[in-house]
Amino acid sequence: MAPSTKKTTKQIVDSVGFLENKNMVHALAYVPYLIGAISMYFLGKTDKKAAMHHIKYSALMAIGVFILYVLFNDFPSRVVSLIYIGASCFFAYKAYMGEEVKVEIFDTIEEKISEKIKK
Repeated sequence: MAPSTKKTTKQIVDSVGFLENKNMVHALAYVPYLIGAISMYFLGKTDKKAAMHHIKYSALMAIGVFILYVLFNDFPSRVVSLIYIGASCFFAYKAYMGEEVKVEIFDTIEEKISEKIKK
């Protein structure tokens, strides 16, 4: 009998790492508090241009939350934290499913930052 050429599940998982799956990298970029954005920038093995959209969104959300932590006190900062984690989960889900994640305010901020960097 000829040996089976069918790959086992372990061989398939080992041959394609989760950092090579673009949807997984885009979703992991939304891990809260800049952890996902920084790690996927350096560790993601997919197209950086496509991943940068999600990395920038995640970074903008994290920076905004840090600013709100400084401005608000005890209870409001906890509410902001819950909203941030919920939004991160929602965006990660959409990115993993391959849907477009688009927030107009983030796009405007991103354009303004890009213009200032290019000058």
